[in-house]
Amino acid sequence: MRATEALARLTPLAQATEIRYEADLAVLRRITRNESQLRDSLSELEDQAAAGFLRAVGSETGSLGFASSQERAWRDWLSMKRGELQRSLALCLAEKSEQTEVLRLSMGRRDVAAQMVKRARAEARQDRLAKQMAALQEMSLLHHRKRPRS
Repeated sequence: MRATEALARLTPLAQATEIRYEADLAVLRRITRNESQLRDSLSELEDQAAAGFLRAVGSETGSLGFASSQERAWRDWLSMKRGELQRSLALCLAEKSEQTEVLRLSMGRRDVAAQMVKRARAEARQDRLAKQMAALQEMSLLHHRKRPRS
């Protein structure tokens, strides 16, 4: 296969692998944003829990021994919400790990395709230069043959 033919066949492949890489990267960015939001929500929930505890301790009628039903409901809700956020975060981290592997593979494919295109371009350039050199040599020979010797 000639270098120009190889280049013509490899260029669309390199473009496709680049598009795939960008798509995989976009998915990983979405997952990372989701992870960040979940971590922020979890941190916010912990801050609310700490503020509620400090409010209960600081109140005049507050007793750590006996919590009101409202306080128990609040703690139950906090516990349930914390568990929900932690489960979501664990799923998100698992998805991120899988997507990181997918991205690693697509990056490798993209890099290999780019190297193949680069090599094919260099070979095509060498072929062009060799053809030009051969044409110049042929012209030079023809020019010297036509010139009368004195």
